[in-house]
Order: sequence, then C-alpha cells, then structure tokens
Amino acid sequence: MSLSAEAIESAVSRLESLGLIRRTPSSDSLAVTDPEAAFELLIRDQIHGLDAVREESTRLGRQLRQAQQASNIDALIEVLVGAEAIGARWEHAQATAQQGIRMTDRPPYYAGAKIEGMNVQLRRMAEGFSYQVLYDARVLEEAYHLRRAQAAIAAGEQARVAASVPIKLAIVDESHAFVVLLSSGDAHEPTVIIVYASALLDSLIELFDLLWVRSVALPSQGTPRLDGVLSEDQQALIALLATGLKDEAIAHELGVTARTVRRRIQALYDLLGVRNRFQAGVALKARGWL
Repeated sequence: MSLSAEAIESAVSRLESLGLIRRTPSSDSLAVTDPEAAFELLIRDQIHGLDAVREESTRLGRQLRQAQQASNIDALIEVLVGAEAIGARWEHAQATAQQGIRMTDRPPYYAGAKIEGMNVQLRRMAEGFSYQVLYDARVLEEAYHLRRAQAAIAAGEQARVAASVPIKLAIVDESHAFVVLLSSGDAHEPTVIIVYASALLDSLIELFDLLWVRSVALPSQGTPRLDGVLSEDQQALIALLATGLKDEAIAHELGVTARTVRRRIQALYDLLGVRNRFQAGVALKARGWL
C-alpha cells in the first residue's frame, strides 16, 4: 500500500503528538518510544479528559437541579398582593372546601380585607361545614372582634383562645394554607402566600394542631349554666376569664369598672381557694365549671 508524502507526514505528526514516536536529537531521525511509558501518558491524558467531562456534567446537573427547584417552588408557593386579590381567593377557597377549615385569628388587620369577613363562613357553617378557629387573646380585647367571635361561635364555629398566637393562617382541607405576611401595620400592600402540598404545609398543620391543644375553649351559648352554684355574674366572669382577657377588657364587656372586676375575681379566688388565674383555671376545670 502506497501513501502520499502528505499522508505520511500527517501520520508521523499524530504519532509524535501521542508520544508513541520521537525524534532523536543527534540525527533528527525517528525512534519508537517505550510502549509502556507512552501508553501510560496516553491513559493519563484520557483520565484528565474524563475528569474534565465529569466536572462539566456536574456543573450542568447543578444548573438543571436549580432550574427544577425554582420551577417546583413556583408550584408550591403562590403570592397574593392586595386586599382584592386576597379576598377573592379566600372566598373561593371557603366556598369550594370539602373537608374543613382551620385558622388562626390575630391582629393586626387591614381595612377592607375580606379574609376577615364572615359571610361565606356563616353560610358554610349553616350547611354543617367545620370551622376551627384559634383566637389570639388580643383579638377579644376589642369589642367588635369579640362580638364577631361570639356570632361565629353561636353559628357553630369551634373556637379556642391562646394568650398569644404567632401566625395568622388558614388551612383548607389540608391541601393548602393561606399565610398572612403583611397587613395594615406594614408600609406595603397586604400580602399573603398560599402554600401547597409540601413539607412546609405539613409543618404549618402541625403548628396549628400544637397551638390548638395548648389553648382554652371559648364558651358557646350552649355552655351548661351553673344556677344554684354560681351566680350569673360569676358565670359571666368565668367565661370572660377563660378567653384570657385583661381586667379592663372584661370590665368593658360587663359594663362595670375595672375595680369591680378585680373585686369579683378576688371573690372567685376565695370561693375556689386559689391565689391566681392559673390556679383558678385548674380548679374550675377540675370542678367541671370551665
């Protein structure tokens, strides 16, 4: 087989680049390189090349995962800005819920926010739909919000109160949750995020359940009366004490002075043989009065 001079020169250059042949310094002739050493160099070059490929594939994989993660976040969290958008979505969520709604209620509020409205809730409860609402005690210190809560409880709401509720949220069918981020106390527009099925939603559900069991039930209109054991004034006082209201707020609800409330509370302590509100709560529960 005959080769052209150009083909031979190209082949020699290729063998030299691979380290399989070398030129001798004395005669500029070609000599064969020790195969073992030559192939060791070739193998090392291939390894370096594979390492570079591996690094590049790792970089591309990282970029892909980041892109997928960003896409997944968009699917797991939705941001609503503005009272109108929030109100519309909240009404729709209540109207289409199938299992039940669990929510917390705490200040601050923003004007005109339908998420605080009750029209849809009252209609759904009239249909037998379940609402569990955990109130921050500060909510019930304001007469308007206290009457709102009493109306909801009378309509069938399961309500409890805690001294402090750290988050304002509403869990719908355990499939998604509304979480209020910004309200009237902030300089920006009202903002809510909707959290869909994820570890974050699971954590919000667990948080609500934990807060719920550590709270106190709000008395309803159906709470058994204790005529002959406690006076009407004492029963009203116990019901308000159970909400965690301060003396001044209780006085406002009862239409008496804060001094009168403190005197009645002390009289209740004397009746129960206790010294403070915590001990009174324990004693009232033990006697079935709370």
